[in-house]
Amino acid sequence: MKKFPFLIALGFTLLLPLAAHAAKPLDEIVAVVEDDVVLRSELNRAMKGNRRQKGESKAAHERRVLDKLITSRAQKLAADRAGIKVTDEEVDSAVATIAARNKITVSQLRQILGRQGQSYTAFRENLRKQIGQQKFHQKSLSSQVQVTESEIDNYLSIHGGSGKTKTINQTKARHILLRPGEQLSNKEAKARLAEIRQQIIDGESFASLAQAYSDDTASALKGGDLGWLSPGVATPAFEKQLKRLKKDQISQPFQTPFGWHLAQVLDRRKQTSADTAVREAAKAKIQQRKIEESLDLLARRLRDQAYVEYRDDNFE
Repeated sequence: MKKFPFLIALGFTLLLPLAAHAAKPLDEIVAVVEDDVVLRSELNRAMKGNRRQKGESKAAHERRVLDKLITSRAQKLAADRAGIKVTDEEVDSAVATIAARNKITVSQLRQILGRQGQSYTAFRENLRKQIGQQKFHQKSLSSQVQVTESEIDNYLSIHGGSGKTKTINQTKARHILLRPGEQLSNKEAKARLAEIRQQIIDGESFASLAQAYSDDTASALKGGDLGWLSPGVATPAFEKQLKRLKKDQISQPFQTPFGWHLAQVLDRRKQTSADTAVREAAKAKIQQRKIEESLDLLARRLRDQAYVEYRDDNFE
């Protein structure tokens, strides 16, 4: 039986809590972000999807979640000013992906949303906003995230690796990734992967489940296949898990900076590594670090630049 309450969380991890339900009376405005607003009902829904941290007071929890919503609004408004457009076809594709991941049709998805009291039109508009933010991030950072040859040289001198030809151990692996977010907590992501792992053990196809559920779009299209991995290409936490696995063994759910994973080792081999392979691995690590740092800085800059007015005295 499908667990429909997890539908949105498993469908599209970048979704924020739905901003609108069926017609309701006029709502209370808790914050104004330039020419947009954050409603009390929206804040309440977001708080339910974002659990209170250990030792965090209710007021601090509420303020933290509101700040996230304000930052999201600021990014959306910046994307609008930059002329970022999301076509109906892109939204249709995202909706179809969500339905496919849950092994239902788009028509069934609409029915389920209706039973949950959620407007299909609002659901599509929230998808459109999130896709727009992704496109804005790509456009904003594409010219900033550059890696120079001197940065690669410096990385290799610090972390080891002369760039000379040598024999290395490569691992062929595949994985399923779930990224926690507003609608999926770390605990829920780990539990969901444990369920998927059991499905694989019971005979279901790893590749099919990766295509249906993995948030790593590039590898999901190939059934989770990551190809042959050289040392230093994956994160240390991921490499550590692969080293523990025997051929064909499936890991328990584990966490890296990218989210929660299930991994399986398909084969191992020794390979001659040329200078270019070592340098490319170093470049990829530097580039990923810069992207993560740039995204955080971009979000904070847009949040600081936005005009924000609090309409609730508790947030002054």
